[in-house]
Amino acid sequence: MIDPVTTNNWFYRAIYLLIATVVLFLYLLPLQTTPSSWAAPNILICVTFAWVLRRPDYVPVTLIALVMIVADFLLMRPPGLLAGLVVFASEVLRSRRHSLREIPFVLEWAMVSASILMIALVARFIQVIVILDRPSFTLVFLELLATIALYPIVVAISRFVLGVRAVAHGEVDRAGHHI
Repeated sequence: MIDPVTTNNWFYRAIYLLIATVVLFLYLLPLQTTPSSWAAPNILICVTFAWVLRRPDYVPVTLIALVMIVADFLLMRPPGLLAGLVVFASEVLRSRRHSLREIPFVLEWAMVSASILMIALVARFIQVIVILDRPSFTLVFLELLATIALYPIVVAISRFVLGVRAVAHGEVDRAGHHI
């Protein structure tokens, strides 16, 4: 017999992959031919962190790693750098999701913002150490601000459009295991 909870998990994993595919497609579209003076927010990080804090069973670590490494290759970033940092940050947030459940959204947003800031700083530090070409600090800072500002919008869309709600206290799956 097919377990509806497992089917639901696979459905939302497919939705996550679809979102990642659409976002990467939009990032790769050649909308202008001149260099931009602003940086788009990193939607994949926002979606990943929002879903990890609400329904960690929808985005397992292997799926996050796969999406982020593909994004690194397609967006011509240092392979594995941002992917590794996002996986690490998402696992730190995943381990703290029970304590974040009881705090107001503003504090959750601050925690996610701190994670995004640390990802940017560690990536910049590693790029300096291994002497990689780095984007300008202004572009990195603008992307950081845009990503942090986008997080509440992504959470609202995830909750009200896609139905990715936070796990309630004591919620169990059909097998009786705590989620």
